[in-house]
Amino acid sequence: MPISRRVFAGVAGVFLSLAATCVLTVASSAASVTVNVRIEGHNATLFEGPVATGPEEISTSSSSGPHPCDFADNGANEGFGPKASEPTTALHDALTSSGLAFDATWSTSYKDFFITDVGPDTDFATAGGFAVNYTTAPVGGCQFQLAPGSEVLWSSDYFNKSHLLRMTGPASVEAGVPFAVHVTDGQTGELISGAAVGTLSAGVTATDSTSPQTNASGDATLVFTHAGAWTLKATRADSVRSNGVVVCVHSGNDGTCGTTVAATKSAESTPSQTTKPQLGDVPRIIGLAQGHVYRRRHAPRVLRGVVKVPVGGTLGEVRISLERRYRGGCFHFNGTSEKFVRSAKCGVSSFFSVGSSESFSYLLPASLPPGRYAYKIQVSDFSGHFTNLIGGQSDVVFRVK
Repeated sequence: MPISRRVFAGVAGVFLSLAATCVLTVASSAASVTVNVRIEGHNATLFEGPVATGPEEISTSSSSGPHPCDFADNGANEGFGPKASEPTTALHDALTSSGLAFDATWSTSYKDFFITDVGPDTDFATAGGFAVNYTTAPVGGCQFQLAPGSEVLWSSDYFNKSHLLRMTGPASVEAGVPFAVHVTDGQTGELISGAAVGTLSAGVTATDSTSPQTNASGDATLVFTHAGAWTLKATRADSVRSNGVVVCVHSGNDGTCGTTVAATKSAESTPSQTTKPQLGDVPRIIGLAQGHVYRRRHAPRVLRGVVKVPVGGTLGEVRISLERRYRGGCFHFNGTSEKFVRSAKCGVSSFFSVGSSESFSYLLPASLPPGRYAYKIQVSDFSGHFTNLIGGQSDVVFRVK
């Protein structure tokens, strides 16, 4: 059966250039939550990862000024309930933090946005829609209150597809040893056969006539011959692409993917040392320059980074910290409360996780106030060992005045 079109008819979208994308202000950082957002375009996965989002006023080139997207002021909720995070704010924040376009019109009768452009897809209004935890929402994107950790899916082909694919698989496997992934319809639990499983690269899932396909039980068998880390996705012509499953491939007990290198005689005769991550000096901050001074109105709002995982390396977790010093006081950004809190001691980093993607963007709830800032990125392998900080690369100091 096709996916139900119960969702608010205005959930649709069209993209303009980045210069014409919306400007937002977060109404209440206390109501912000971190959710997992996936945006499936016609031809590629545009975004997949954690996003911190909150109630906002969104202004687009087509909306004739800013309008609230905060649950309390939208649809039948108008004037009732708390201000809260919404699927539309999650979509907006994920796209704009990634440099992708977003546009929407405002409906005065529905008190909600009709999305028109999502990234390169300028026909989102035709069949675009969303699901929360793989369930089609019966209301618009500003009328559904999100809980922390919600799975938010937006797709440009939502109402043209019959299934929302959901894939599960092992986190680590042995090189040369076959393993299975399992594909279902995330909304109904139906086993999905005939779905091709391929690797994800630059948002595109590579599949062809030789790609493994799921059987009647929803299972597909794969085998990797070389160590490394890959992201797998399942596709089928009548379905929305699956979530990505990251699989770490190790070669015996090589110290990657959580394995432990067997001791040798030479190792037994020398003092033990902490295993270094097989990641090299790969975390890199982008968009911020060491020592740069920003005026308040142009202060950074998005924290970005990239991780280049070499062949044979593994990526377990990416974590960041943001420290602020101002008028003798020291503060750190708390990833749970999404606020700056006073630090007991200056110079002590307080890291929080931003997932396990090779590239990420973290949207701050508001522009940074004046002060001296230190933004840091650390990356771990699957053994839990974190990389060292490198000044100007994974440890950048800047000022806001």
